[in-house]
Amino acid sequence: MSEGRIIFFLTKIKDKSRRSEYETWVREVDVPTVMGWSCVSNYRVVRLEGEVFAGTPVPDYDYIEIMEVSDIDDYKKSLEMSPPELFESFTSHIGPFDAVIGTVV
Repeated sequence: MSEGRIIFFLTKIKDKSRRSEYETWVREVDVPTVMGWSCVSNYRVVRLEGEVFAGTPVPDYDYIEIMEVSDIDDYKKSLEMSPPELFESFTSHIGPFDAVIGTVV
């Protein structure tokens, strides 16, 4: 069991003109669904808006999803058991994405 794991999804929206539609889906469908999984203790989707320090490059992503999970295997099982429409909705708004797992130190 992997305790205290954090999953980061680094995403880029396909069509910026549909940003409002995507963010509504995140608030009304995605976050409530994922927060219903027993292995997820927190889940936030953060829109990236610009640089912090002048001259520091901004990563080429529009959003970072931050998901705290108690067990990565349970997360993967929950994802596999979710309706296909959940991932289809995600990919209808988001293009290729990167994902990584981290541990709080």
